[in-house]
Amino acid sequence: MNAPWAVPAAGGGAVRGGQEGRVGLVFLVCTVVGGLAAAPAQQPAAPPEQVAGMVARFYRTDRTLVNGFVRVPHGMLSAVTAGPAGSAAYTVALRVTDQGGTELVRDQWTRQVPWAATQVRGAESVEPFAFTLAPGRYDVQIEVRDSASGRRQQVAVPVTGFAARPGASDLLLAYWIRQATGPGDTVPAAGEFRKGDLFLASAPELTLVPSHPAVAYYCEVYRDSGGPVPWQVQVRGADGRAVVTTAPAQTTLGAGGGPIAASVDLTGLPPGDYTLAMVVGAGADTLTRTAAFHMAGFETERALQDVAQQQTVEPSDVFTTATEDLLDSLFAPLVYVGQSEELSVYKGLSLEGKRRFLRAFWRRRDPTPGTPENEERVGFYARIATANERFREGGASQIPGWRTDRGRVFIKYGDPDLTLHRPEAGPDRPWEAWKYTTRRQLKFVFLDQTRLGNYSLIYTTDRLERNPGDWEHLLSQDAIREINSF
Repeated sequence: MNAPWAVPAAGGGAVRGGQEGRVGLVFLVCTVVGGLAAAPAQQPAAPPEQVAGMVARFYRTDRTLVNGFVRVPHGMLSAVTAGPAGSAAYTVALRVTDQGGTELVRDQWTRQVPWAATQVRGAESVEPFAFTLAPGRYDVQIEVRDSASGRRQQVAVPVTGFAARPGASDLLLAYWIRQATGPGDTVPAAGEFRKGDLFLASAPELTLVPSHPAVAYYCEVYRDSGGPVPWQVQVRGADGRAVVTTAPAQTTLGAGGGPIAASVDLTGLPPGDYTLAMVVGAGADTLTRTAAFHMAGFETERALQDVAQQQTVEPSDVFTTATEDLLDSLFAPLVYVGQSEELSVYKGLSLEGKRRFLRAFWRRRDPTPGTPENEERVGFYARIATANERFREGGASQIPGWRTDRGRVFIKYGDPDLTLHRPEAGPDRPWEAWKYTTRRQLKFVFLDQTRLGNYSLIYTTDRLERNPGDWEHLLSQDAIREINSF
């Protein structure tokens, strides 16, 4: 078993929806038979070509942070543009309602995948999301719509917000887990979401394959006083018998508690359905959290190899057969690169008119006219996708990454040359500082004023950005000196 990572966090840590929000991730795996334990009870496994959903709960003082995941099987998708360079697309709509039917959260987003990735048996995409809830019972309603055919699938997942502090969170399984390498390692990579200083990649109905047989796990333990906490992990077969038992471990947590996270190598585990059980504490203070997973056979390995050989590039014209919803999604971020008078005509256009508008918009900005690829357009939408993965912000707002202050700056200028990330400490709320030095000297400071992962721009040297001013009263003198010398 790998050594655990333990990151003490008082009360389990602050809610950081922006770092624990949604990112797009494609898994090319075979059907999962077992279901990952959802809150408050394990959900039955979905058939292979059906959408599946899962949530895991984490305690945050008087709120429950919910991390959720949607499985989108590629078998339900039709081609938006067919052929080797084609693509498919889908829209995910998320609603959270209370027992009285009142809608508390509504969100929707669209994703494209290469058509080649839809032609492999068992291929799927995973869409993470996050929100917070007050105590009570709720329904998470998820609908996935295929953009080409209009085919829809729905799944509902019940969730109960904690009425009081539990002994531990739900147990979350993941394909991998890693710890931040340092203060500059703040942005999740593709396929990851963030919890404190850890980055994980999870999914509903987790499936392992023989070439990557390790399963990672994450559980937050809550207690008043700090000190060592004993724990152990078992992998149990479908009959409930333990087939793997790790050596007893001990993690020292701070006052309020914190996470226990590690991974266990299951090389040689036969294909089948399993449950991972984490036993925490000792004597009367013992509690157990469980989650299910599936170990696939070598047929999945062959499917992975097949799709790896079918990687394709983006088609030269993504607008030809795009749906109107997709066209509108492609248009919305153009406020960052277009002029207001140029963009004002779009809303009144027909479907074909919108396609012509977008073609003409990017044709005027093509750095290499006459070549099949428009590098400016491809780069812009690649930055949009990256911003949505890295900078989506949570809490009750659920703001798409490209609409956030950090996302906007990233789309305009790319990755900063230097970064500072400071979590909540002393009088300071979490903040980040970005610095660009290559093409121009620019500095940006973002502050999580609500402690919900919503980072706002509070200071910049960029004359093209609105500078809020009077930012120094929001931070301590130590933070201000660090930023000024950065």
